Amino acid sequence: MSDIAERRLVVTWTLLLALDVGLQVLMKLAADQLDPIPFGVEWLRAAASSWLVWLSLAGYFATFVLWLAILHGSPLSAAFPATALVYVLVPLCGWVFLKEAFNAGQAAGIALILAGIILQRDPAKDS
Repeated sequence: MSDIAERRLVVTWTLLLALDVGLQVLMKLAADQLDPIPFGVEWLRAAASSWLVWLSLAGYFATFVLWLAILHGSPLSAAFPATALVYVLVPLCGWVFLKEAFNAGQAAGIALILAGIILQRDPAKDS
């Protein structure tokens, strides 16, 4: 892979992870906005008129496009495990931005996820 293609892939990954994590936070805010309404027709109407929901849907489409670009330049067996970084970043963003609880069990889980991502890497590709 050329240097330009490799840099483009790194930028695409960065955009995908940032957008996906941001979308999870945005969807949480949208869900909180809809929380007082019981699930049903009225809830669906409120969701359909929420700019947070529409922005989230547009963002999911953008992540789909970014994911396709990543798959174009990477094998699925390498790309898919790296998406687990979302499971690391979302709890951290929930803790930092939404003031959600974060405990030692979550920290241990994040450490295990990171270890799994590192262990699945192809050492031949790093040389």
